[in-house]
Amino acid sequence: MFKFYKTLLTMAFLWGSVGWAWAQFTLTGTVTDERTGEPLIGASILVKGTTTGTITDLDGSFSITITSNEETSLIFSSIGFLTQTVNVAPGVSILNIKLKQDATNLEEVVVTGLATSVKRSNLANAVTSVSSKELLGTTTIQTTDGALYGKVPGATIRSNGGAPGGGISIQLRGISSLTGASQPLIIVDGVYISNASQRTGRATVTGAGASNQDDGSNRLADINPADIETIEILKGPSAAAIYGTRANAGVIIITTKRGQEGRTTVSLSQDVGFAQPLRLLGVDDWSEEKINFFFPEARRPIELERFRAAQASGTFIDYEDYFYNNQATLLNTRLNVSGGNEKTKFFVSGNITNEDGTVRNTGFERYSIRANIDHKITNSIRLGVSSNYIRSNTDRGFTGNQNNTGASIGYSIAYVPNYYDLRRNPDGTYPVNPYFSENPVAVTDNASNNSLVNRFIQSFTLDVDLLKTNNSFLKAQISGGLDYLQNSTLIYLPEFLQFQRGQANPGDIFKGNQESFNTNFQAALVYNWNLGSVNMNTSAGLVRLDFEDNAIFNRGRGLVPGQTNLQQAAIQEINSEFNSRIQDAGIFAQQEVNWEDKIIGTVGIRWDKSTLNGDPNQFYSFPRASVAFNLANFDFWNVGFMNQLKPRVAYGETAGPVNFGATFTPLGGTNIGGLLGSVVSTQIGNTLILPETAKELEFGLDAGFFNNRLSLEATYYIKTTQNNIQNLNLSPSTGVNTTPSNEAELENRGIELSISGTPIESANFRWFSRVMFWKNDLLMTRLGIPTYIAGAFGSGLGTFLYAEGYSPTTIVGTPANADNPGGFTFWGDAQPDFNMSFYNTLSLFKGLELSFLIDWKKGGDNINLTSFLTDGGGTTNGWFDDDDGDGIPNGRQRPPAPFNNAGRWVQDASFVKIREIGLYYTVPRTTLNNWFGGTVQNLKVGSSVNNAFLFTKYQGYDPETSTFGAQAVANNVDIAPYPTPRRVFFHLTIDF
Repeated sequence: MFKFYKTLLTMAFLWGSVGWAWAQFTLTGTVTDERTGEPLIGASILVKGTTTGTITDLDGSFSITITSNEETSLIFSSIGFLTQTVNVAPGVSILNIKLKQDATNLEEVVVTGLATSVKRSNLANAVTSVSSKELLGTTTIQTTDGALYGKVPGATIRSNGGAPGGGISIQLRGISSLTGASQPLIIVDGVYISNASQRTGRATVTGAGASNQDDGSNRLADINPADIETIEILKGPSAAAIYGTRANAGVIIITTKRGQEGRTTVSLSQDVGFAQPLRLLGVDDWSEEKINFFFPEARRPIELERFRAAQASGTFIDYEDYFYNNQATLLNTRLNVSGGNEKTKFFVSGNITNEDGTVRNTGFERYSIRANIDHKITNSIRLGVSSNYIRSNTDRGFTGNQNNTGASIGYSIAYVPNYYDLRRNPDGTYPVNPYFSENPVAVTDNASNNSLVNRFIQSFTLDVDLLKTNNSFLKAQISGGLDYLQNSTLIYLPEFLQFQRGQANPGDIFKGNQESFNTNFQAALVYNWNLGSVNMNTSAGLVRLDFEDNAIFNRGRGLVPGQTNLQQAAIQEINSEFNSRIQDAGIFAQQEVNWEDKIIGTVGIRWDKSTLNGDPNQFYSFPRASVAFNLANFDFWNVGFMNQLKPRVAYGETAGPVNFGATFTPLGGTNIGGLLGSVVSTQIGNTLILPETAKELEFGLDAGFFNNRLSLEATYYIKTTQNNIQNLNLSPSTGVNTTPSNEAELENRGIELSISGTPIESANFRWFSRVMFWKNDLLMTRLGIPTYIAGAFGSGLGTFLYAEGYSPTTIVGTPANADNPGGFTFWGDAQPDFNMSFYNTLSLFKGLELSFLIDWKKGGDNINLTSFLTDGGGTTNGWFDDDDGDGIPNGRQRPPAPFNNAGRWVQDASFVKIREIGLYYTVPRTTLNNWFGGTVQNLKVGSSVNNAFLFTKYQGYDPETSTFGAQAVANNVDIAPYPTPRRVFFHLTIDF
């Protein structure tokens, strides 16, 4: 009996072994690019319905063991390529796969919640994604926000000039607030970072006015754009509702690069280039006839003597060329190390940016180091951390507005004729400028406008798998981070400058120290489960945000010669001190439903409270809902040439935070007879103030044609903003003048279109093209207070109308017209009629790539006060011409009639700009192997141009610059800015 059982067990074991051996087989093969035949490194191969998978090696090869006695489905995927599912019969040993490039980004994963994401093909909102290749693949851009020009439909982007270090504002889908948050919320690797345009004090020292004329850069300029993997732009409340109180102006989500499993890769990139002004306006020549016309009779003899002396010596100076047309050297060095294994992946990068400005003694330096590490603690616990330290040093020079101090190049040279020499004397002194209060050469050579930033950004994400079954999983995600920013600013005007010598206390120094410390924490549960053929994804969690800002500015006047120490100043003052602490808290929940990628719906809600609100304990709710129908995935669909048709609709609500201090009545310090005290401000706080809120309804249609060779994305939105804060005038009997109050309502309606495709695709030639179109119409549907004008510099030069039934971007001014709201003539509108961009990439002969981006803005007016200055000084190019032949030169009489009113300075800012051109060659891998024997994995060389060409009738350096670029409404005022540079680069990238 024992022998019988032993024989039976042996036979059973042998039978099982045979069955096991038959059911398990090893599959090998390669994954390549269908067009070029190049191997795809790091492509993923996954057994469908399991967690079994592998990735390709440096040769695109893979090997995977399959345990099955039935046909198995393998999913092949790679970033930038369409996912392909292949059925494999048992016993197959070799499989070679060719993946097709995903020109329409249907496989791209897009964030849809605070802890969830979805494929773009299932997305119900118009979320724009900008990849690392789109961001910097054509040319090198100095700052991240500057790299978004022309790549985001619905975005209005302005700079405050071409000074090194940036200074850019972004508005998404029009104006969301009249006085509050007009810039989008920016999140980097889960950290809510500061993008403030911090005060420098330049406007205080130069007398320009408020700090919004400081010409400082916004702090997104600190982030190294080369570290970025993707940028997602949630443009309106329908997409951004889950972010709640701070999402009124949209959300920009930045994800940086991370390591991949496999061989360690070392990448070294070097950019060398130069910059020159994109456009110079030229200056008007002088003659004795012009001098006799321009100057009063008493001045003419001395001016004629100066002119004749310049004629005799041939010393005529084009000051625009002298100050602005200096070739600048541009250097960018990047070193990345990435790789990892199954448990730990890493990406470490270092960057040095050193770029001179086209104005002497200006420039931008940035040193950045980043470490992104992902570690699998166990099979169920994963930790990801990101650390980034940045140090930047910026010298922005002196441009823009000023008031009689002369500390602005453009303002000063507008009044200096080209026959008078302001350049430094051989003995080291500077000539006195008889035409204005300062010698701009002396300011450029000796004054300082410096900003030194130290910044540290740290984030972490902890994912814990709590439950896994065959058709469901429960995951906990805990994430958070901090953003610490320290900015030391210095404005210095030496005592020997012309204007300073005339002061009672010559020599002016202004030192600032600003610190920002932001932290955020988020905890969420995500439960994914199947209800029959419907996939359900449920998420819920909480968010805590803390923002702390501290700033102190000290000023010293009457400096000891050569000193920049405040203690060496005769008059020392604390100019200002500011401290704020803000706390926000939120709870969110979201349910996503997906029926076989045919119908995809989402509902969600967020509740927020903030210490900024009138009632800091009151929660405000922000719901969202969306649905998309992938009609081409239904069985009834049989339209062969159209492989995607997705109508979609979405709704959402968000808010904009109340300005800090709106609920309190400020107290100002005073000293009366040696007794310290406080005085009440003329503005009283409002403890009933509400956050500004917005609602948006979005309709869209996405379509794909000819196997996604051509795609269309069309969106129409209606965004209404309520509770916009305006100052309410109070009765004089109250003892105060104003209080902030929720009075105004705005409506933005817009269209966004994007058509992209690959018209030609072959082994030796591929052409990808994309056209974007967008327009926005803005209307103030309610004001709540009497009509008024505000912004810029008053009705004589052009200002903005705040009236019901009109856009607040409407420009009005003299002459008076009692029939119009506000009592002045309508001269223009800052809003463009539309924007378009045209992007193309041509890949030739498997290694050569040509890319270019063209941007077109039609309509939209600027208040050009640079022309106002140069006309006043007689230096405008063509000033002495007389187009209408009436004996009065153009510089004294410009249309529209009646002449010399505010309409003279309101100019059409339409333009066509070729923003980016790039030509690169990637050496084939076989050639590299022959040259370097496998040591070098990639070698790429090329050249590129940023801001290549500008075509416009606008009479300024750049129709996109503005002294008030960071403001919500009055962001199109042009006052002697730093000219925008044209940047030319030569590139080399080597991967080991």
